[in-house]
Amino acid sequence: MRKIFIVMRHEFVALIIKPSFWIALIGVPIFMGVIMVVTLVSSTAATASALAARQSRAEMQGYVDYSGIVKQLPAGTRLKAYRDEAEARAALEAGAISGYFVVQPDYLQTGQVSYLSREFNPLDSPVEALEHVLNYNLLGGNASLLEAFESPVVLTSETATAPAEVKGGSGAPFPILPMAASIIFSVLLMTASGYLMQSVSTEKENRVIEVLMSSLSPTQLLAGKVLGLGLISLVQMALWLVSGLAALRFIPASALLGTVDAATVVAALVFFVLGYFIYAGLLAGLGALMPGMREASQYTFLIILPLLIPLYLNTTISLEPDGPVAVALSLIPFTAPVALIMRMTVTDVPAWQVLMATGLLVAAAVGVIWLAARLFRAQSLLRGTKPSLREIALALK
Repeated sequence: MRKIFIVMRHEFVALIIKPSFWIALIGVPIFMGVIMVVTLVSSTAATASALAARQSRAEMQGYVDYSGIVKQLPAGTRLKAYRDEAEARAALEAGAISGYFVVQPDYLQTGQVSYLSREFNPLDSPVEALEHVLNYNLLGGNASLLEAFESPVVLTSETATAPAEVKGGSGAPFPILPMAASIIFSVLLMTASGYLMQSVSTEKENRVIEVLMSSLSPTQLLAGKVLGLGLISLVQMALWLVSGLAALRFIPASALLGTVDAATVVAALVFFVLGYFIYAGLLAGLGALMPGMREASQYTFLIILPLLIPLYLNTTISLEPDGPVAVALSLIPFTAPVALIMRMTVTDVPAWQVLMATGLLVAAAVGVIWLAARLFRAQSLLRGTKPSLREIALALK
C-alpha cells in the first residue's frame, strides 16, 4: 500500500506543477463561458433584429377594397384606404406607406388578396393586419365578437392522467444542458485517461518503467497511477461542475436548460469514476503495449470511439430519452457514463436501469484494470516495436 501511495503522490504532483494543466483547468470553463455568452448575445441580437423588422413592417400600410367589405377600421389599425391601385402606388413610391393590399371584388368567393411592397419578404408579411380588419367588418364591427372569433379557446388548466416522462413537460424543446454536460463529461474522461497513457508512454520511451517494474508489481504501479491521476481528474471535474452550476444561476430559467438536481450530480461523480477506470485502464494498456507515444496516439481514437457514440446520437437520445437506443447505450459500459448523464438531465431514468448500468460498469472496470495490469507485466516481454496480436497473446500467458 505504501508503494501505491508513493506512485500516486508522484503522479499527482508531477501533473499539477505543469503550466499546461492549469491552462486547461482554468481555460476550459472560461472558453465554455465565452461560448455561452456569445450564444446568448447572438440570440438576443437575433431577437432584436426580428423585433426591429417586425416594427418596420408595422409601418402604415394601404389597401384598396374593391369588394366593399371594409366599412370601418378597428382602433389602432395602421391601414389607410385608397380609391384605386394607381393612388396607392403613388403613395407607395412617395414613401407614405410601406405597402398596400388589393382586395379583389370576388373576395367572399375566392378569398384572393394581392400585396405590393418596397421589399419582398415571403417569410413574414403584414397580412394579419388586413385579416383583422376584414374579420372586424364581416362581424359587423363587434369588437367582443371579434376577440372571441380570433381567440376562440382560452386554456385555463391542463391535466395529464400520467406524469410527464420528460422533465420540463410534454412537448418542451430538448434542453441544451444534456448536450453541454455530455461534451464536458467526455472531455474530462478523455483528458483524464489521456494523462495516464501519456505518463505510461513517456516512462516506457525513457526506459523508466523498467526500473519501476524492478521494485513494483504491475498492479501496484498501475493502481498508483490510476489513483493519482484520477484524484487530479476529480478535482478538475469538481471545479468545472461548481463553475457550471454557478454560471447557471445567472442564466434566466428556460426550458432549454434542463434540470440539474442532487441525484444527477451524485450520479455524474459515480459514473465519472467508473468510466475513468475503464478508459484509463484501456489507454494505460495501450501505452504499455506501444513502443512510444507516437505509436499509441494512432490507436487512441479507436479506444475512445465508444465514448463519442452518444454525442453522435444526441438527436435520437433527445427525442426519445426512454427509447430503445437510449436505453441500450445506457447499459453498455463503454457508452453508459455519457448516455446516462444525458438522459438523467431530461427524464427520470428507472432505478433498475441505473443499478444495472452501475453493476455493469463496475464489472467492466474490474475486468479492464485486471487486463491492463497483465499488459503492464507483458510489456517487459515485448520489444521496442509495435507487437502483433500473437506476441500480445503469448506475453499475456
